[in-house]
Amino acid sequence: MEPYRQKSKKLSAMINGLMGLCYVCVALVLLFHEQLHLHFSLDNTFVDVFGAIVLIYGTYRIIKGWKSFFSFSGRDH
Repeated sequence: MEPYRQKSKKLSAMINGLMGLCYVCVALVLLFHEQLHLHFSLDNTFVDVFGAIVLIYGTYRIIKGWKSFFSFSGRDH
């Protein structure tokens, strides 16, 4: 039963990292929306601040997933 639990935790860590990557991609689109010729009905300052917050959160998710993935790689419990 333990190998299944370990695989489940590794899969969860991978999904966490992939979601973080998605958040970073969305943040980059928000931060560079003017260069991409995208126009939002919101204020540009609000879009930039929200993009920065999403970028920080996405980076946090990637780091959390990375640490979780490699913390289970050498353990047998």
